[in-house]
Amino acid sequence: MLALLAGCAGVDPQLAPARPDAPWRPPAAPPTEGFVLPPQPALAALPPTEDVDAAHVYTLPELVDLAQRHHPATRIAWIEALNAAQAEGVARNSWLPHLSASVLAGYQRRRSEGDGRLLDVQSDGSGRAAVGVLSLQWLLFDFGERTALADGARQGALAAGIGFTAVHQQLIESVCLAYYRLGAARSRIAVAQRALANSRQVLEAARARHAQGVGTVLDVAQARQGEAQAELARVQAQARERDAYHALVAALGISPLSPLQVAEAPAPRLDRSAEAPVERIVAEALARRPDVQAAHAALLASEAASRASEAASKPKVFLAASASRSTGAASVSALPGIGQQGPTLNLAGSGSGAGVFVGVTVPIFDGGLRASSQTQARQRVDAAAARLERTQQQAVQQIVAAQDALRSALASAEAAETLQSTAALMHDAALDAYRHGVGTVTAVALADTQLLEAGQALADARAAAQSAAVTLAFATGALGAAPR
Repeated sequence: MLALLAGCAGVDPQLAPARPDAPWRPPAAPPTEGFVLPPQPALAALPPTEDVDAAHVYTLPELVDLAQRHHPATRIAWIEALNAAQAEGVARNSWLPHLSASVLAGYQRRRSEGDGRLLDVQSDGSGRAAVGVLSLQWLLFDFGERTALADGARQGALAAGIGFTAVHQQLIESVCLAYYRLGAARSRIAVAQRALANSRQVLEAARARHAQGVGTVLDVAQARQGEAQAELARVQAQARERDAYHALVAALGISPLSPLQVAEAPAPRLDRSAEAPVERIVAEALARRPDVQAAHAALLASEAASRASEAASKPKVFLAASASRSTGAASVSALPGIGQQGPTLNLAGSGSGAGVFVGVTVPIFDGGLRASSQTQARQRVDAAAARLERTQQQAVQQIVAAQDALRSALASAEAAETLQSTAALMHDAALDAYRHGVGTVTAVALADTQLLEAGQALADARAAAQSAAVTLAFATGALGAAPR
């Protein structure tokens, strides 16, 4: 005890564990190494993804396939679906009889003493014995409890399978959105590079006019400022492109250390003539969306659980059979139960026996436990019905919002194309006028800035249209594969 107290006295109070009832106080001085944990070499291994080809340029369908094979969410959903299928199999096997066998062998020593009228009686003996028991239990009739439990397990397996499909749709959506964001970032880089080239042309024209004596130093300085702004826009576009690339790698679920080449996103087809009425889209989506189907399966499972709870309060008819054989000279009145096997009684002497019994068990009184279980089961049915209704309402809201967003994105993309073409005409006209001495460098700089903004707006609008189309397909439950 003294050694333990001495050891505790030598512990650094900053490193000693704090008591739960003690208030927190900042340490008087930080530890030598600060708040840094020691490294664990076993956690340092992070190999790159093996089947990622560094020389291959991946298209969007190939990226989706890569994500489905490597993202942890798909493996988790698959394992959950397998577990639900196993639970359904267990529920189906409840109709089969239960057969068990027990074999016991041992040694016994008995010693007893007794008082007689004339003398004391003492006995001392020992013996060895063995017994084997084969028992059968079979539930014959239970008023539909097992059927209800099997129906609930079947609906649970169906919901797990629907969840597996939903995870794939969510993964496809996240990969597509990240892919189109990367495409928009790359388009911004191209726009910024063109703007930088245009600003350099303006700078060359300003220098040429200044050398000819018709330009001013202020024109050259303003042209240099435009070049610097274009260079800054290019650097910012490159930084955004790297952020979008890392977001795509995260959506794929692969190692960030894996080199990945991504193909350019194709230009979207801006066609608004094939838009379907929202009423038809909603009707088809409600019957196809995974979350609606999963909520419906949960409602059916809760209804099956309610039926099983009601059947649990009714009588059950069962069949029981047993066969035993015992040998030896032991005299045992009872042996304790082992595992799920009950105790074995009256194993005295040698002999064999067998029997078949049919019985009925009737629950009479349990302190209101069955009634409470039935009430809770009915409440779960009501809650599941409410969740289904809420899921349907949310689905309709998402579909309507997604269709409106797609319509707005398509209109914005068309307007951005018009703005970009007119900005390009204005920039070329302003630059040509400045070169011929009839324009100003201010007008050229303004046209250059407007051309850059129009190009960036077009890149963002096209990516937004593609993303909105993916979001609408996901909202309607029709996103089964990557767009091609």
